[in-house]
This record gives sequence, C-alpha cells and structure tokens, in this order.
Amino acid sequence: MEPNFDALQLIAEVALGIVGFSAILIGLSRKNDGFSEADTFRIQLLTYSAFGAMFCSLIPFAVFNKENIALSWMIISWVLGVLSAGGLLIFPQKMISLRKKGYQDIFPLKLFFFQTSILSINFIVSWMMILGYISALANFYVGCLILFLVQSSMAFLRTMFVRVG
Repeated sequence: MEPNFDALQLIAEVALGIVGFSAILIGLSRKNDGFSEADTFRIQLLTYSAFGAMFCSLIPFAVFNKENIALSWMIISWVLGVLSAGGLLIFPQKMISLRKKGYQDIFPLKLFFFQTSILSINFIVSWMMILGYISALANFYVGCLILFLVQSSMAFLRTMFVRVG
C-alpha cells in the first residue's frame, strides 16, 4: 500500500506554517533577559513536534519505492519510531522537572498526560508497524503525523495564551 502523498504534503505544509508562526511568536516575545524556562520548554516541544511532522511527511517522498514497498515502509516506520522515542526520552522528564520548580499552573497533570500520550501512541504505533502488527500502514502513519501536529499546535497556543507570571 502506498502512502497518501497528498495527505503527507498537506501535513508538511501545515507543520511548516506552525514553525513559521512560532518563529514570529519567538521574535515578538523576546525579552532582554531571554525566555523563562517554561516558555523555552514549550517552544522546544512545539519545534520538535512541528519539525517532526514535517520531516516525517517528507521522508516517504524520498524513500518510497514501488519495487520494494516493505523496505520503504520499514524505513518510514523506523524514522517515526526513533523520533517518538527521542521525544519520550526528553520531554516528559523536562515537564516533570518544571513542575517541581513551581510551574504546576503552566503544566497541569492533564497536560502532561496529554503530551506524553501523543508521544507514547506514536511510539507504540510505529513499533507495531515495524513488527508487522498493522496492515493499514498509510492510515496509521498519517494519524501519527496528525498527532504531532496536534501536539505542536497545543504547545503553540499555550505559548501564546498561557504566559509565565
């Protein structure tokens, strides 16, 4: 089964838009003393997720080969799995650390579980794809990329509207 290249192109364009708007946000909110630790974290999560969605949307264009569909999907699934694993290793620990430093209002537990769940779902789905437990690869792959867009959008909106006091 081939990836839905139209959907992937749309996801890449939306992710690029989120990254562009975040650059504007970063430029407009610069202070002389820099960002707060909480804002820095949110911008890192936003950038990681948006660039991840964009990068993963473009990978199929580069590696997909109709003569060897299984290898193409293996490469695509591994890229998604590594990206999700990296996020799981970095962001939950940082958010817990920020909560311990007094940012509980900015990072409530339900937000922690929401953000961590997205990375966990993408990690589990990518491994299920790698191990052959999922047959609708294109649908699940697009779903994972949409979850990255949801995560980056959430971080973007929270950076804009939930400010560090």
